Amino acid sequence: MMKIENVIDDVVLIALNNHEPLAELGLTQKALYAKVLGYDEFGLWIEYPKFRIPKPSKKKTKKVATQTVTGSLLIPWGFIVSVVHFPGVEGFDLPDPLEIHIGFEVE
Repeated sequence: MMKIENVIDDVVLIALNNHEPLAELGLTQKALYAKVLGYDEFGLWIEYPKFRIPKPSKKKTKKVATQTVTGSLLIPWGFIVSVVHFPGVEGFDLPDPLEIHIGFEVE
């Protein structure tokens, strides 16, 4: 029997529905590959590569400088339709299977 703890640190395919509230974070796809970092009663925690955040600065300018970091993103259970795990498939226990981008980018 499969258990959710088996997908931690693996790359999975996550199918979403009615996830419009997550669009401001850059999550616009109906399905995405992502590395699972963990889970809790609220949802699934995934690795969020290349997330842009304001860069701290003491100078006052109109344009805010940003930096790119890797973050953790919670996808609430209510948005998740299904999670597809690929046990034993080479490369899906790494953050970048098949040389493709994992997750999503904020532009």
